[in-house]
Amino acid sequence: MNYISGSVQKSPATTQPPGYSCKPILMIGLPSHSDWEENLSEILVHCLLYSTTSTYMDGSNDYGAKMKRLMSLGSKELIKLSHKHKASVVWSEEDILNQQTMEVDMVRLRELEKGDYQAIIVDDTCFMREPDITRFVSGQYQKGVSVVIVAIEGFYDLSPLRNCFDVDWNLSAYERNTVRLNKLGKKIIGREAFPEASVYTKSHFVVGEGELFHTNHRKGSPVVTVVRGSKSVSYFGFVNWRDVAYGGILLKLCFAGRY
Repeated sequence: MNYISGSVQKSPATTQPPGYSCKPILMIGLPSHSDWEENLSEILVHCLLYSTTSTYMDGSNDYGAKMKRLMSLGSKELIKLSHKHKASVVWSEEDILNQQTMEVDMVRLRELEKGDYQAIIVDDTCFMREPDITRFVSGQYQKGVSVVIVAIEGFYDLSPLRNCFDVDWNLSAYERNTVRLNKLGKKIIGREAFPEASVYTKSHFVVGEGELFHTNHRKGSPVVTVVRGSKSVSYFGFVNWRDVAYGGILLKLCFAGRY
């Protein structure tokens, strides 16, 4: 099964996932179309197997058989299982916005505030026009939850992220370039999630602390991560899932504080 559309196969990160338990991962505000749901499959599989709240493994310790079963499923089936077994929390942009007013559903957001998470994966849009979600994510980060911000729309002024997370990040370019892991990237992402020696792809390139990739003829990295103790904040700037398998990288970023 391909976890992402196009020619890129699923990364090996799911076939050899980190063998440790974790709190559930919250994915909030991301697009609900099938391409993006497929990008989350590796994270959903990991949480079903290892989340401390997951009931999926109750009465079984055969992780190999369970993983084989999960890897045969599509993203929509995995999302249903994740909700059923309380393994992870997936609320798309349609789930978190009131479809009549198109404003943030505060009742649902207050429900999320009751959770205890390993990490939050969120789209960049909220930092531009959804202050309620921004406050929620910032508050969770202050509690020790790692945050991964995904460039869905992309913005050229990263000051909202600098102000919210006290990071020194600036956009250097939005273009195609050849990228390869640097020393820090090999430590945090690793060859399991990014097996290629290099990839030519389009991305938002960010200059600042925590750059995880080298590029040709350009300063900046498509992914940056700042680790503070056991928590981290990351910006994920890749924009073409046909060039780069997202799932394994996003999963690694959720645990950047452990590397």
